[in-house]
Amino acid sequence: MLLAAARQILKSFSGRLLVCVSGGADSMALLHLCVSCGMDCVAAHCNFRLRGEESERDCRFVRRECTRLGVELLVKEFDTQQYARRNALSIEMACRELRYDWFRHLRSERGLERIVVAHNADDDTETMLLNLLRGTGIKGLTGMSSDNGEILRPLLGAGRSEIEMYLKSIGAEWIVDSSNLSSDYKRNFLRNEVLPALRTRWPGLDKTLARTRSHLADTALLADAALAAYLPSDPCFLPAASLEACPAPALLIHAWLWGQGATPTQISDMRSAVSGSRWQLPDAVVVKNSEGLRLIGSVEARIPRLRMERLENSAELRAEIVAQRGQEVLYCAPCEGLHLRPLREDDYIQPLGMKGRASVRKVLKDARLAAELRARYLLVADADEQPVWLPGIKRSSLFPVLPDSEYVLRVCLE
Repeated sequence: MLLAAARQILKSFSGRLLVCVSGGADSMALLHLCVSCGMDCVAAHCNFRLRGEESERDCRFVRRECTRLGVELLVKEFDTQQYARRNALSIEMACRELRYDWFRHLRSERGLERIVVAHNADDDTETMLLNLLRGTGIKGLTGMSSDNGEILRPLLGAGRSEIEMYLKSIGAEWIVDSSNLSSDYKRNFLRNEVLPALRTRWPGLDKTLARTRSHLADTALLADAALAAYLPSDPCFLPAASLEACPAPALLIHAWLWGQGATPTQISDMRSAVSGSRWQLPDAVVVKNSEGLRLIGSVEARIPRLRMERLENSAELRAEIVAQRGQEVLYCAPCEGLHLRPLREDDYIQPLGMKGRASVRKVLKDARLAAELRARYLLVADADEQPVWLPGIKRSSLFPVLPDSEYVLRVCLE
């Protein structure tokens, strides 16, 4: 029943999909579902080179199955340990960064509609509990998004047992990553030891937690809407009157300082500290006086402005543009009148590589940008006020860089 729902989700897309395949049960079920639905897709497999011959075995298996199913396969090898050391990351986080950077590059390069991953209901439960144990707010407990405009998770409603039953019913094979059997990693410890014990005592655990995530997601929407009424129009000043009126002042301060690196202890102190107190943040200072809290220092210099460079068009530059990661810089063909402006209710954007238009407000919401940040978000528009770039999130199909472009504009915020 739940896999039937996954089929319906997949069939709602008409563009080409990037299906991420490790060779495990979840990703093989996803691949078979895409093929059985007649989806236009290309598969991607990451070889992190962490398990010696077993990593090579996984790659051979995925290659064989994709050939048998008639699906194009792209494979990339990574020096994961070196990347983790260089960036001071855990192996888990290094794998995550490497694979999603590559998936996003492929999506942009090939104009694919979605990155499709095989996260399932059990993964969602594990993520919820991991976030709870790390210490999180409501949003950290709401689980994963089934479709955020970039990443699609059609199996999110299905558990592992149902997925394995489906594979057995169609005679499909899958492989087991031996590292998943070890409880050394935090997620594996939850998966292998904690959750089985909880399910023995509470058989309905998964359904209960799924229902809880749904309730929390609704609560998060209400919290965002309520906080918006207390947030100031001046991003550098939070009046004492707003703090006194808000029933959750710590949450209000957290929302006001979103992205500034304030710690929970600092936020708690700001509520009760005396006038004249100061708190050092990574890029700014918060000062408290009788009127409220003021954010001063380098953050004031970071009130966004556009910086544009005119670059000579070349094959090398175009290759660099294709390979770029993220949306921190915009490269576009010559155009006049680029400027920053606030959102409008009727703003729509046609994302590069995608068909049709999307509401800018929905794109920002799907990107999980908090309501308080959406209210103050500035986009880049052209002389006709058409959205060209949503900094940090997405660019439009307007003014693409072509081989015959006279020159290339490099645009960033400063």
